Amino acid sequence: MWLRPIGFLSLLVFIVKLVSATHGNAQAPTVRFVDDQGKTLAEVEYSLHQEHTYLPIDVLKTVFDPDISSQYQRPRKQLILNTKDKEIRLRMGNPKVNVGLGEQTVTLTIPPLVIQGQPMLPIDFFRRILPHLDDVDVLYNPDLQRIRIIPKTVWEPEEADNTREWVVFIDPGHGGEDDLGCKSQNGVFEKDVVLAVAKEIQAQSHQYGLTVHLTRENDTNKTRMQRIQAANRNHGQLFLSLHCNASFSPNQEGIRLYINNPNGQPRFKTTTIPVFGKNRINILTQINYLKQSTAFATLLQNEMNFFVEDPIVISEFPVIALKDVNMPAVLLELGYLSNIEDANRLSNPDHITELGKSVIRAIQSYSASIRQEDNTNTHTVKDQTKFD
Repeated sequence: MWLRPIGFLSLLVFIVKLVSATHGNAQAPTVRFVDDQGKTLAEVEYSLHQEHTYLPIDVLKTVFDPDISSQYQRPRKQLILNTKDKEIRLRMGNPKVNVGLGEQTVTLTIPPLVIQGQPMLPIDFFRRILPHLDDVDVLYNPDLQRIRIIPKTVWEPEEADNTREWVVFIDPGHGGEDDLGCKSQNGVFEKDVVLAVAKEIQAQSHQYGLTVHLTRENDTNKTRMQRIQAANRNHGQLFLSLHCNASFSPNQEGIRLYINNPNGQPRFKTTTIPVFGKNRINILTQINYLKQSTAFATLLQNEMNFFVEDPIVISEFPVIALKDVNMPAVLLELGYLSNIEDANRLSNPDHITELGKSVIRAIQSYSASIRQEDNTNTHTVKDQTKFD
């Protein structure tokens, strides 16, 4: 069938527009820098070299120090940066970076390079060097190409308050022969993932004046009440239950947060309500800690949002795992083992380490806020006493 001239020209114009839209206007890949609240600081085009991400040095002005100065000596391929009263010296192709005048040498895993005639910095430079220049933590999410710069002052108190020992209980779900835990298709078990994260949290806790206990230290099965009674007897200030998720749909993914809320139902320990016919769940009794649990969950939400594309929602349900816990409590689902991407992340030791750091930051922020509230209340009582 022959096309009429008008129809042919229209088709030709359509094809030209389609090619322009799909090729000429394609966006270059970018790395997004965010602050401690997840707000975007900058979105920067990056270059790939042997599957490693490199960024231009100018990005440091936008995300770190607007007064930074740089000098690149092209013949020697030497870059000198002056920022935060420190000088940084490095050479293109050399992984060693000198921070300060002979103060410290840091070896990067990936060296800086000249790419298309411009000196470029690897992601590892931002992660490893910036904390030496200022009191910040730097996180990198390679899946989302996202870098988070967090001033430590937002989650570390200026002076540690040693008058009150902070006892935190981390509850790694399942263990032993417990067949309720899930596993991935490639053999990643929930009980192993959550125990690895729990031990990472415990290992990092000591430097922040936190005492972290685990409800199980190894691959053993303990009942729910054994776990909870251990926390209650030791007068913990916080309880975090760690789990992984699973779904019939392999597309379900991401992190979930839950706090225990009976949704306004009367609080009677032995009362049950029917759900789906014969199935029953207990009306839970943790309503007295709902405000504190929500406060901690919100801080944890802010930390966990770094690892996901869509913001995490805090869900409030009757949660059996948190029933009878006599302290603020949150349940954290670390990801879906039925999703191949989540399962791969949860079997990655680097991801486990970053999860542990993020949980510690949330705990430290929460404990600092409670200490500040206690100090404020103490001063208020003293001030009132003066005028009585």
